[in-house]
Amino acid sequence: SPKDEKSDFLIYFTDRQGIPLGIDPADLPMRINRINSRNKFVLGPSGSGKSFFMNALVQQYMRYNMDVVIVDTGHSYSGLCAYYGGRYITWSDQNPITMNPFAMSEQEDNVEKKDFLVTLVALLWKGAAGALNLVERDIIAAIINSYYAQHFSSAGQKEKSTLCFNSFYEYALERIPEIMQQEQVAFDIDEFRFVLKKFYRGGEYESILNENTDASLLEERFIVFEIDNIKNHPILFPIVTLVIMDVFISKMRFREQWRKALILEEAWKAIASPLMAEQIVYLYKTARKFWGEAIVVTQELDDIIGNPVVKNSIINNSDTVCLLDQSKFKENYSQVASLLSITPTEQKKIFTIGKLDNTGGRSRFKEVYIRRGTTGEVYGVEVSLAQYLSFTTEKPEKSAVEQYARRHPSYQQALEALIGDLQDSGLPLERFVQKVNSQAPGQAKKINT
Repeated sequence: SPKDEKSDFLIYFTDRQGIPLGIDPADLPMRINRINSRNKFVLGPSGSGKSFFMNALVQQYMRYNMDVVIVDTGHSYSGLCAYYGGRYITWSDQNPITMNPFAMSEQEDNVEKKDFLVTLVALLWKGAAGALNLVERDIIAAIINSYYAQHFSSAGQKEKSTLCFNSFYEYALERIPEIMQQEQVAFDIDEFRFVLKKFYRGGEYESILNENTDASLLEERFIVFEIDNIKNHPILFPIVTLVIMDVFISKMRFREQWRKALILEEAWKAIASPLMAEQIVYLYKTARKFWGEAIVVTQELDDIIGNPVVKNSIINNSDTVCLLDQSKFKENYSQVASLLSITPTEQKKIFTIGKLDNTGGRSRFKEVYIRRGTTGEVYGVEVSLAQYLSFTTEKPEKSAVEQYARRHPSYQQALEALIGDLQDSGLPLERFVQKVNSQAPGQAKKINT
């Protein structure tokens, strides 16, 4: 019979008969050199239980006092975030997510941070699909270096200019022509000024890079950045995703003694471009040093096949692969198998997901294949009704839970009340949910009678 692994860091799944089983997704396999990093790549088509698995994983991470930052585009984590009293930050035009990646203390002044700013400025100027030539990169790097050198010098301290995009932009427009003249090099200063102006004072996106990041985010244990509203925005989507990655990297350094995870749901698409590749690799390498992990979650096969950044930066740096039901991909599985280096033996295991007659007498569960290193197994993700209701992404169920949440002081109490009423009603969940949703908010209490 299956046994728990010997470790202090166990995530509980079940074997295929429903017997609970603890596996260590990180520490033990790293100790025995089965994997070299904690990073994970998760693939499952729509409806395969991907959100269900990820919610179950995050919920168990929270039991280990982990810091979790999620960049989402589908409201899959709103229930879990409410349950833990985390921060749920939604992008809207009236209330954009604002950061100030240019603000840093002298202690934070390091090569990596400056490389990140070079990538950010390149992104603002050239767009996610663009690229800097060597001269442009060198000039921008030189400007960033001298901008901070001046600020941290005694003269700069007297003048006390605020570190933000606005002052950087002014400084760059003054210094670049001087460098062009001194070095006799070409640089399209007019295009640079025009394209970046929209992020400057009075521009369309002035608030995004000029208002200080809420410092309390560094201490917050569970944060969801919900950026669904900008996922089709070619300018904002990559910028916001890149800046959130930078917030996570600061958090890793700031909270060294905590485990932490950055989860990029479909938002990884925003950064899967050659311009950003270095930044992704840097995130992965830094995560390893600071007891952290990055998890990329996707459902679209076309996005990953043939994308060299996904292969070289994301998959090559993810030693753990989690696959949900793959039958929708069966037709062209040879491409998936070659991309993820899945052997024929492992493929056989993968195609048994959800195919066994193993549902008798069990609560809600989905199956997942987890490969740590070169070999993997299929496990059951089995949860209680309370967990199921906080994880659910089914609209009617979610809306019934939200109705209860509005009427109770805490999310936990709302779940308890809903489950109590469900049991008293004797109805199956689906019928009970319909009944809750059919009541006007003021009448909802009638269900209890």
